Amino acid sequence: MASMSEFAIQECVAELRAACRRPIDEAALETLVDWLRPNFRQILDRPEGQAHWTDHGPQMRNNGRYVGALADFFGYQADVAIVGASQLMQAFTMVEAACRVGAPEASQAVLGTAGATAASRKPL
Repeated sequence: MASMSEFAIQECVAELRAACRRPIDEAALETLVDWLRPNFRQILDRPEGQAHWTDHGPQMRNNGRYVGALADFFGYQADVAIVGASQLMQAFTMVEAACRVGAPEASQAVLGTAGATAASRKPL
């Protein structure tokens, strides 16, 4: 049986793929997923992980769709046939900055703290 984190990752990746009209470079996608996997494991592979996914899974799947759609847009903008690491990272950075999953209040803007996170991230 797959772990809760792997199940969640598969669902988010499926949404990302469905939202992106262009083919996605598999190595670039796997790099992004590998980079995110520790966070998914830390949050979801705990006894309360199922409840956490029940509460936040819909938003995380939405985030996958947003990343896919934005990556497709950035691929169009860059005039590339295949979405690569650059387009995925641009899309992920935008979605991460606006993500409210785990925010103390749903109305709290997280843009101020997301900049520090994005700045400290290693590029793909």
